[in-house]
Amino acid sequence: MPALHVEAAALVCRRPSAEVRRIAEELQATLARRGIPAYIYYLEDGQAAVSLWQGLLARVDGRIIWWTSPHPSRRGGALRTFAVSPATAAVRLADHYATLREKYVPRLYAHPE
Repeated sequence: MPALHVEAAALVCRRPSAEVRRIAEELQATLARRGIPAYIYYLEDGQAAVSLWQGLLARVDGRIIWWTSPHPSRRGGALRTFAVSPATAAVRLADHYATLREKYVPRLYAHPE
């Protein structure tokens, strides 16, 4: 077996497990039923990222799904939250998606008032 250099060792990819793929795909399907497009990216560390909107990215590691909420924490910092099931995550992510979409729709495409 060839020896890996320290720099190259970080580039060795772990394939996402069947459980990571299943959870990510279930989350994507649940969001799609709510009319929310989501894209899955499999990461080099064996996890998956489910992208919903700019600034809203859920990570899946096979046990939990976590993301940064658009709502600040009580102290005003980033609020990181998680769920253990795709159904629960989808409900909460749908709320965050609506918040971000309402807040950041470009004026060029916004509906006239």
